[in-house]
Amino acid sequence: MNLAEKQAQINQLKQLLSLKLDNPPSVKLQIKQINLIQKQLKAIKKELNLMIKQINQQATQSTPDSIISVGLDLFGKRKLAGSVRSHTRKNIQVEKINLRQPYLELKDQIDQLILAGDQLKLKGAEYLLENS
Repeated sequence: MNLAEKQAQINQLKQLLSLKLDNPPSVKLQIKQINLIQKQLKAIKKELNLMIKQINQQATQSTPDSIISVGLDLFGKRKLAGSVRSHTRKNIQVEKINLRQPYLELKDQIDQLILAGDQLKLKGAEYLLENS
């Protein structure tokens, strides 16, 4: 699933995340629905974590020493070879950060929704204590 589909899923779940304090049986059912929504959000978050892990692995695997730095090493230009490798590592790190950023933003959004769900469940629990 791509990023846009994940965002659509999250938005759909966000629309469902609500609590109406009308009567105890209804509130109990709504709390169960909130729990289910939170489980779905956590599953999406796990998928995002896997995608981030893949990005990290791809960046690590695609970093063999360049031919230039190996050649410089062979000809005794170790300082220059080191700076070429350092520059390459920095570029790869920047690219990795840029690739991960949209996934991290979605994870933050999910965390906010899970927190909002927890707050709704607390309100529901308080209502049930007062009205049972």
